[in-house]
Amino acid sequence: MKNSLKTNLISKLKLINVFLFIFGFNSIDVELKAHLRGYYSTESEAKEKAKDLGCLGTFKINEMWMPCESEKDLHKYLRKNK
Repeated sequence: MKNSLKTNLISKLKLINVFLFIFGFNSIDVELKAHLRGYYSTESEAKEKAKDLGCLGTFKINEMWMPCESEKDLHKYLRKNK
């Protein structure tokens, strides 16, 4: 069930990204990519990604885990690791 939630969420974010790109809203592309690369179904997966990125901690959005202590930190570290 959690994998289908993640797949569904990723599909929706990709679709949103396509529409934003078509209409010229490329400035928020980094944030959308961060979310596409940042959702994990378990806290341990998010902790492993945090370690890979060089940040600390995890946080939860709805039922999904994300690396780093906050969304702001996640975006910062993802920009560094493009």
